[in-house]
Amino acid sequence: MIRTVEQYLESLDDGREMWCMGEKVKDVRTHPTLSGIIRIAALDYVLPHHPDYRHLFVTQDEDGEDVNYLLTAPRNSEDLLRRRECFATAMRAGGGVLLHCMGADALAAFTVTANAMDKALGTDYSARVENYRRILMKQDLGITGAITDVKGDRSLHPSQQKQHPDYYLRVVDRQKEGIVVRGAKVHISASPCANELLCSPCRTHGEADKDYALAFAVPCNAKGVKMLAVEPVTRTYGAEGLFDYPKTSALQPTECLIVFDDVFVPWERVFMCGEWQFSRTLAYAFGSYHRLFGTCKMIGKLEAITGAAALVADYNGVAQVDHVRKKLAWMAMITHMTAELGKAACIDPVKEFGMEVAMPNPMSINAAKFTFASNFHQMCQHLQDIAGGLCTTVPAYRDWQNSDIQPYIEKYLSAVDGVPTEHRLRLMRLIKDVTCNYWQIDTIHGEGSMAAQQMHLYGSADWNKLKAAAKRAAHIDGWQDDPTYGRLVSAEDVPMPPVDESYVSFPKALK
Repeated sequence: MIRTVEQYLESLDDGREMWCMGEKVKDVRTHPTLSGIIRIAALDYVLPHHPDYRHLFVTQDEDGEDVNYLLTAPRNSEDLLRRRECFATAMRAGGGVLLHCMGADALAAFTVTANAMDKALGTDYSARVENYRRILMKQDLGITGAITDVKGDRSLHPSQQKQHPDYYLRVVDRQKEGIVVRGAKVHISASPCANELLCSPCRTHGEADKDYALAFAVPCNAKGVKMLAVEPVTRTYGAEGLFDYPKTSALQPTECLIVFDDVFVPWERVFMCGEWQFSRTLAYAFGSYHRLFGTCKMIGKLEAITGAAALVADYNGVAQVDHVRKKLAWMAMITHMTAELGKAACIDPVKEFGMEVAMPNPMSINAAKFTFASNFHQMCQHLQDIAGGLCTTVPAYRDWQNSDIQPYIEKYLSAVDGVPTEHRLRLMRLIKDVTCNYWQIDTIHGEGSMAAQQMHLYGSADWNKLKAAAKRAAHIDGWQDDPTYGRLVSAEDVPMPPVDESYVSFPKALK
């Protein structure tokens, strides 16, 4: 099934408990700021019906019925590349995969981990995951991944927390029909607009933490689920919001603190319960998939930032200045590197844990995420430098709409002849918006912090091969058995006539 926008919006009238700015939300569809993220989420149900994008977003299930492609499990490089194209296309459009990114990545990670647990432990989690996948496809539900626990004292494991045991989501009761869970998840994107929450552990567990090794799915309106929306970046909306904060006004508030206050979960919706040895597998698989989305998300974001720098250079009359062109060249390079590393991760995927589901190459995808996260502050600095001080003191929508003062703004804040003042103001508002703390923090920590990428990069590197390269170069034995360097031909194997040792300038070699 491919739902219509109308069907999606109707599904949100489900009695969920949502709070924003200390007030209980009556209807997420009509709330001043939440309605903005709902509008963006609705694009998930626009693109599959659009003739230009249907071939990307729509496939068929085993019954021949149309379903969203992102709900399928990627099996090979071609599947990952199509997944990447869906993400990149939709994010360039401003949305369209909000309800099929974190959730779809969590579903793919469930698939990988369930297969690994079934083979090692004889469980039946794969059957549960596939049955749940069929429900998602048949109903075309909007999903998100509830991954990050609130953590409490980060120096302690979940079971060792001092103040209370609920800093990490855990099982508090096992019943015949299901389990009862308690705890909280934080920074959960797309939660105000989702139909289902796919919950997953965010770290490695020990045996003492087995009650926290937990994966399941619940509806957003399940009894005991409470969603506390984060403070919006701006409390403007409508035309004013689009002028003053052209990007964040439409996407805020997307995150929630989600409280699970003794929530019941039927067994058929439980995909891990106590298998602490596999929590790392689930976290690792989710991270790999979700960094692919993060890289695709950044394609559009970096293109907009780099384009804004080039455009404001034109508007300010400095496009030909040498230091400006050098900054623009560097920004274009980072934008291109991020996109190409993400593509490389799909072209050369890995299949781990003995199953057929393909995962993005861990070195390439973590390198892509680290590239844009570690350079984003510099991107913002260059953009602000080229734009000048006006990008922070630029007048707001209400100033521009006031007929008493607009003539002064029109006269004194114009620049290059032929560029309307309003265009320059709108661009400056965009620059102010996209270099704000929300965008910078989200870029650094979204899809995992840079420390997480460094851990994955270190763990994914083939150190034996790299050391063999060094040993071969230094003529130290030990490289000969390496599958890459041990097979290489060597110039030393080339038959050559004896060296002529009669030259005075070159002493005879020591034997």
